[in-house]
Amino acid sequence: MIRSTLFLLAALLLANNAQAGIIVSDTTPASLEANAQPESDTDIFLYTEQENFTLTDDLGVDYLASTGLSGVLAAGTELNSYIFNFDAVGDDYDRGSFSAEESFSFETEILAVIWTGYRESSAHPFSANLLDASDLVLGAAGTVYSTNSNGRGLEVEDFYGTNNTQDNFVVTGSQIDLELFVRAPYADQLRVITAVKVPEPNAIMLFGLALILFATRRFKSK
Repeated sequence: MIRSTLFLLAALLLANNAQAGIIVSDTTPASLEANAQPESDTDIFLYTEQENFTLTDDLGVDYLASTGLSGVLAAGTELNSYIFNFDAVGDDYDRGSFSAEESFSFETEILAVIWTGYRESSAHPFSANLLDASDLVLGAAGTVYSTNSNGRGLEVEDFYGTNNTQDNFVVTGSQIDLELFVRAPYADQLRVITAVKVPEPNAIMLFGLALILFATRRFKSK
């Protein structure tokens, strides 16, 4: 009995740890500007922005899963859009830095990631700033984003040529592994774009059968 209880407690602890670190919400907050609520020194927040959305124009992205490089998602692409937000509490730089290493699996395959934000520092002279650009296309209605906010996005070493950051991500199918490093008053953000969910074949067949039955009944009634 004691062994069974201990095993159950251990299983519950492992389950809780597996879910800790990423807080998922289908509703975006009123503001995703730095220092807006909610903030956390330990947890990454994930928000759904768009579902079953179709691009009307080409969209520049920092990472295409099909190539591993920056590129463009073509107009007509159907997608879902999500944004990760890791924002340390408050605006006191002297509190030091905070890190989080987490993984998340989406329901469908990851198509692209957008992570470049605004940089005004001479140490980072170039930035594609594709987060700001994609806010206008994929941002959630009613949410204020950190447009032209210094420090937004990730500081990926290979991109900026520095050695003072731990920001990184790895995409494998529908899973993304995150390694983020943040310091107040700045926030790490990245937008993840996934494929839309394809209806199950059985559901399509049933829908087609229903249409045939409906058409047959209408024909017989005439």
